[in-house]
Amino acid sequence: MFKKFTQTKVGQLENKKENKETGEKKSTAADKLPEIYREEYFGRLEKPKSGLSLVVVAVVLAILSSLTAVFVYEGFFREAVVADKSGQKIIVDKQENITVTSEERLADLSEAAGAAVVAFYQKPSATGNHFFEAEQVLGSGLVLTSDGWLVTTTGLLNKIGESKYVVVTNKNKVYEPKSVVEDPGSNLVFVKIEAKDLPVAKIGEAKTMTSGQLVYGFICNYPKVKLASLHVAEVGAPTVESTEKMTAVLWCREGYDESLLGAPIINMAGEALAVVNSKNEAVPMNYLKSILDGLLKKNKIERSVLGVNYISLAAHPKFNLQDGELIARGAMISGDKNIAAVKKGSPAEKAGLKAGDIIIAVGEDSLAADKTLGELIQSYAPGQKIKISLISGGEEKAVEVVLGKME
Repeated sequence: MFKKFTQTKVGQLENKKENKETGEKKSTAADKLPEIYREEYFGRLEKPKSGLSLVVVAVVLAILSSLTAVFVYEGFFREAVVADKSGQKIIVDKQENITVTSEERLADLSEAAGAAVVAFYQKPSATGNHFFEAEQVLGSGLVLTSDGWLVTTTGLLNKIGESKYVVVTNKNKVYEPKSVVEDPGSNLVFVKIEAKDLPVAKIGEAKTMTSGQLVYGFICNYPKVKLASLHVAEVGAPTVESTEKMTAVLWCREGYDESLLGAPIINMAGEALAVVNSKNEAVPMNYLKSILDGLLKKNKIERSVLGVNYISLAAHPKFNLQDGELIARGAMISGDKNIAAVKKGSPAEKAGLKAGDIIIAVGEDSLAADKTLGELIQSYAPGQKIKISLISGGEEKAVEVVLGKME
């Protein structure tokens, strides 16, 4: 049948030629076929309109397929190649490589941040052996300036008591203290030694820490620092605060071992956030900002006095019974059991401030969770005249106050 159909097709073509020559039309078996089989439907092939676009699409798909294969291979199958200190290549498993990198980062942190940590030892007697053993360390401190200003806490000084002591740096150099300055507004203590070119600590903000965040306590234990892994529990303050006393503390879940007394609490960025004062608390380093300049220039610390105790409404919002709204900004002047809301004879009393007033701004700075009333007051020097904006008796007003000086 296939042969017959082929002969018929050829015949059809011949008939068409004859019809063209004679002008006569002859009927053939091909005329009975459906239109789709006629010769004019197979006479020519049309060229695609855009062959270039098809090529581009094919190339793009090929590239994407190749990249996908590479990523899958790199992510799941390929081993990581690293080099040791001698330059030799070492092949390690990918997961193990992450662990090694983390340990190396911790080692770098220990070396960099630990260089600014010092140790306090009891001063050796003239007749005794001059050995500084790890178990004999009294506590630690932190280098603030390259010429020898150190910071530690009252907790360490209380432990030392009347005993004479020396300071040992990470380079194993021994110094005697030349002067000691206690901060009347916090539990920070500053010790001066005669030194130069000391590595200086980086200071961070304790308020940026979140609960559960990993930090490290640095213990300056001869011949090198030791690290204590800790987890932040909270950075907070008592309900009633003072404009003169910096009472915020950094708590860690594990508490603080006695060996951490005076030691800095440092984050993974190498920033000192606080200094350990007791087994329960560490003093935030951000208190340094308002007093460091005076300490370096005058060798003493001057704290300003407003003379109020207050409750931070950002931390402890107050429910307004009159309109049913929650007041969550400002500092409400308030006392406690044996604490007056406004101190007698203070600049605050002279300016007419009273219990229940809500201070909302100092100068151009509005109070917020990260800007407490005490911190704003201590950013001004004693004797400065400042404007305090407040809400008193339901009305907003402003008063001017000349700050006093803490004696």
